[in-house]
Amino acid sequence: MEKIIFMNGSPNKSGNTFRIGEEILKGVSHDILQMSDYKVYQYGQAYPDDQINEIFKSIENVSTIVIGAPVYWYTVGGILKTFIDRLYLLPEAEVLKGKNLYFFAQGSAPDEGTVRTIEHLASRVAELMGMTLKSVVVDSSDGNKIINTMNINE
Repeated sequence: MEKIIFMNGSPNKSGNTFRIGEEILKGVSHDILQMSDYKVYQYGQAYPDDQINEIFKSIENVSTIVIGAPVYWYTVGGILKTFIDRLYLLPEAEVLKGKNLYFFAQGSAPDEGTVRTIEHLASRVAELMGMTLKSVVVDSSDGNKIINTMNINE
């Protein structure tokens, strides 16, 4: 049986990103990882309380990852961006290889440049981490396009 995890990349644990993620996963068994619950430091920093490996352990045995993030300043928010930055050269990031990736971002009327930037980010993460990008949708904060077009059961 497929195991799915929803990684909420918003600092607001019950905000629009969470609501949209839960709506697209309605009726689908899944775990939730609130990224704001973890300390993940910037690339190049090394502190003993860094928890990136705990995130890797949480996603190690899943087959599908659904990542949701708010749009801040024309790209995904800092929580998710810092996690993505840290994937570089970490052998632990190998746990992502072979997983399916669904990626969505929502914010206040993202323009075409923002959409292209986030689509490129999602496709590069999938390519470099050896994942299969199943869907990437960028939408306004209501998330109707995400909810109506992202089918996790594809």
